[in-house]
Amino acid sequence: MKKEPVQTSIAVERAGDWIPVEDLREEALAALEADNNVIVHLDRLDHLDASSLQILLALDMEQKKRGKTLQLANPSAQLRKWFELAGAAEYFFADGAEQQ
Repeated sequence: MKKEPVQTSIAVERAGDWIPVEDLREEALAALEADNNVIVHLDRLDHLDASSLQILLALDMEQKKRGKTLQLANPSAQLRKWFELAGAAEYFFADGAEQQ
């Protein structure tokens, strides 16, 4: 029987708003402490700021060092475009570009 990997979820519940960087930082540190694969649910988020992007990039780098994954789930088209313009789409999305 194959064991499913344990996963820690970070849910962003701020429709159309920015996630406060302090909240994201706390969630990211807790996820690292749990030492699981991490999925960040972006269903209800339209914007990020540069500080939030830095946290996600650092979390991704640390996850890779640990042999774990970071997945960004369900970003809006607007948010994917933002990642593309910021030059970070290639780090988080397999196609590295805006979803059509």
